[in-house]
Amino acid sequence: MKKIVLTILVLCCAVVVSAEVLTLDSCLRAAKQKNCTIQSALLDVQIAQQVKKQVFTKYFPQVNLSAFGFYAIDPLVRIYIPGLMPSQEGEDAVAEMFDLLREEDPNISPNIDLLKWGAAAGASAVQPIFMGGRIVTGNKLAKVGIEAAEKQVEISERDVLQEVEDTYWLVAGLYEKRATVAEVNALLDTIQQVAQVAFDNGLVTQNDLLKVQLKKNEIDTKSVQLENGITLASKLLCQLTGIPYTGELELEEFPEDNAVEAVVLVDTFIVSGRPEADLLEMNIKAEQLRKKMTIGEALPQIGIGVQGGYSNLFERHRWNGFAFAFVRIPITDWWETSHKIKEHNLKIEKAKIMQEDLMGKMTLQNEQAYDQLNEALRLVMQHESALTMAQENYRISLMNYQAGMSTMSELLESQALLLQAENAYTDARISFRGAQRKFNDLNK
Repeated sequence: MKKIVLTILVLCCAVVVSAEVLTLDSCLRAAKQKNCTIQSALLDVQIAQQVKKQVFTKYFPQVNLSAFGFYAIDPLVRIYIPGLMPSQEGEDAVAEMFDLLREEDPNISPNIDLLKWGAAAGASAVQPIFMGGRIVTGNKLAKVGIEAAEKQVEISERDVLQEVEDTYWLVAGLYEKRATVAEVNALLDTIQQVAQVAFDNGLVTQNDLLKVQLKKNEIDTKSVQLENGITLASKLLCQLTGIPYTGELELEEFPEDNAVEAVVLVDTFIVSGRPEADLLEMNIKAEQLRKKMTIGEALPQIGIGVQGGYSNLFERHRWNGFAFAFVRIPITDWWETSHKIKEHNLKIEKAKIMQEDLMGKMTLQNEQAYDQLNEALRLVMQHESALTMAQENYRISLMNYQAGMSTMSELLESQALLLQAENAYTDARISFRGAQRKFNDLNK
């Protein structure tokens, strides 16, 4: 019996130990590894790398193999020889000679058939020498594509981790509000006990007990809404991080914020280090490279190559090969190319205008994040002070009610103010966490 009890205790301890406490760092790590948006951005980098490898192959000779064979129902070439027809009186000696051959072989035909069947095979290798600079430019453009994809990974990771942290603190804040509701229920139980004693002694009416009960019903309704919010927020957190949702999540304790240490003083905002700024610069560079590609289409193209092959068309085996060089100068394409170049120039100008505009907007975004952070800090301190006042106000109201110096309505009102102050303080701390993360991400 003791062994059974000991085994049960060990299993219970194992279950308790195996329950993982989710911290913010563990959620962020899980999101980096499993989040769909981040994984999709990483795949875009691999796609861009494969594109660069494709373009790199253009430096090397282009080798082709070919083979051809045929068998015709009727010969492709048929030569008719009139002298093989039966001779008439007075014809020359050649016709008479064919008459003698026909006597030996009556099936001899007056036609010569060629190319009834045949086969051929060949191989060629062409090495581009100069293709208008398009090969070199194409490789540079592919490299820019990889860099742009990597910057997009940084943006996706930053935005996803911001959302993960916001959701994490949302769940933690809802847990904090759940604890607050539990405390309020405990307070209402105390108030109900006090009111019951007063009612039993004839000091209050039935209305006071009814008011307490109605308030408890109201808190129960809020508790149900709160549980639904916890479930939805927990599922969202699991979806963002790739962590399986198995029910109630266990998070680390909601930390207290030291607003004094978190005060930020910024005079200027530098946005040149943000990945969005780098993407804008890469967009201009990519358009300039595309312009070079277009120019390359109108430049001469030079290449060399070799080709060899085998054929058997007239029942004779033949091998042959040769080396060659080619120069291609696109004359009629210059007119079209001139308009394409003007198009790229306009696109480059447009990209520069967009860059200037977006850089200004990003500066405003950083200033907004700075203002939101400092506003969140002030709200945390204000609601912390208000919470202290609400706690003291409730304590005094409870003492006055017990002494018969205030009504039940005043006591319940002070309790409602306490709940409101608790929730407002929790919301302010959540907002501060989100504002702090956003400001730090935009001003690295």
